[in-house]
Amino acid sequence: MGVESVFAAVRDSTARWPEATALISPDRAWSRGDLLAAAERFAERLAAGRSHPRRVVAELTDPAATAVVTLGCDLAGISVVHRDPDLARPMADTSRAHGASDLLFHDGGTRPPGPRDVLWSEALTLWGGPPEGDPPADRVRPAAPAGRTGPPATAAVPPGSQIFLTSGSTGTPTGVVRTAVSVLADARRVGEFLGYGPDRPVVSAAPLFHAYGFNYGLIAPLLFGAVVRCCPSRSVPSQLARAVAETGAHTLIALPLHYGLLSVPDEGGRRGNGSGAPSAGPAGLAGLRQAVSAGAPLAAGTAARITRRFGFRFYDCYGSSEVGAVSLTRLVGDESADDVAIPLPGVDTRVEEGELLLRSSSLAAGRTTFDGATMTPLAGDDGWYRTGDLAGLAGDTPGGFRLMGRLGSLINVAGKKVSPAEVERVLAAHPAVAEVQVVGAADAARGQVPVARVVLRDSTPTAELIGWCRDRLTPHQVPRGIHLVAELPRSAAGKPVADPARDGSG
Repeated sequence: MGVESVFAAVRDSTARWPEATALISPDRAWSRGDLLAAAERFAERLAAGRSHPRRVVAELTDPAATAVVTLGCDLAGISVVHRDPDLARPMADTSRAHGASDLLFHDGGTRPPGPRDVLWSEALTLWGGPPEGDPPADRVRPAAPAGRTGPPATAAVPPGSQIFLTSGSTGTPTGVVRTAVSVLADARRVGEFLGYGPDRPVVSAAPLFHAYGFNYGLIAPLLFGAVVRCCPSRSVPSQLARAVAETGAHTLIALPLHYGLLSVPDEGGRRGNGSGAPSAGPAGLAGLRQAVSAGAPLAAGTAARITRRFGFRFYDCYGSSEVGAVSLTRLVGDESADDVAIPLPGVDTRVEEGELLLRSSSLAAGRTTFDGATMTPLAGDDGWYRTGDLAGLAGDTPGGFRLMGRLGSLINVAGKKVSPAEVERVLAAHPAVAEVQVVGAADAARGQVPVARVVLRDSTPTAELIGWCRDRLTPHQVPRGIHLVAELPRSAAGKPVADPARDGSG
């Protein structure tokens, strides 16, 4: 069996529909043949350059550029680091984001080009200059010096990998290394489950620098012949409705934030917005058959409001950059903590000492430091990956599991363990609570105590929320403080993130 290639897999599927539209970016529609031809030219230019890069660091807002860089680097056997382009804005020294022999490639969407950057060109000259000749010497980072000292790598990063950055507990980016084998296995699993095909367009508002948007909103559509319309991750409901109406979309790939907005009717959704744009209400999304949410938990009540308001099938994805898609659970609006997630075909599950372990063909190869110097393999010798998620297996459902929070997020209250997810579920059930996040705060007497950040729908005293918790939780689980906030701090994918400056038991 030969080594799998993302480029080859997309090329093979393209042979059936070479002139069909593959991707609609903000500026133009790209046929499948045009994307492949651009990727081939990109690979040729990389190979012809005077300094062959070890990796390409992609800071891209243009989805077509992401597709070309992904396919071209796969063809050239060069790894790609997918980086949030917005992170470049406050960074004066972008060299911290990559190694000395990396090629920084961006489209100017979030910052002007630096003297060592390569700028994406819509005309596909690719180096910002004439199409003939090598890229300018001052735009290719020098090769790393020979004889580099330091700790030996535990494993080599496979050539042509796709690397997705995640923030560790220290805030230092860690790269999750996904090989072509795991990328394709993940995309095929998702595309088959969701029924992607040439007559079933996809609208995606999930960022492509995250594995969720990359897999569901780019690679899977390319493999299955579905045209994808890529929208910015900050799109509002009316923009999503317009994209769905214009493409006749069958599937919407979006973030929990989008569904939170879609679930609440506004003046435009009820009476039309007066601009001639499609309504974001049921009529505006009438042609949509299914929608997927991933990247973060849905806010309390969102699933119920979505399923009451719209007729499409609504799926919640459990997965991560490390494991890809694990389960797609259809939501009907009355979900509870006892609901069971069923793994997708080809995903094996087991629980050891309360921790969920997974094994599948879509597991990442490992994690690498931000400069790519070392990589730690992800799975053990037996192929099982420890997710760090607390779970229990459902005895009457083969492979089924119930998630109960994060192992590493447990709060140690004088030796008693508190699951933030359990406290969040109780607070989220209060009618006045729109969103909640529970974190651990330092406490001199007990080591840690739970505190909660709460976004309210209606004005409610915090004392009432504390009383609500006391009636439903054991004493050590009750939050020692509730902080009312306008919104929860979130990552680019919409996931609530810790903000130590705002924690405290006061």
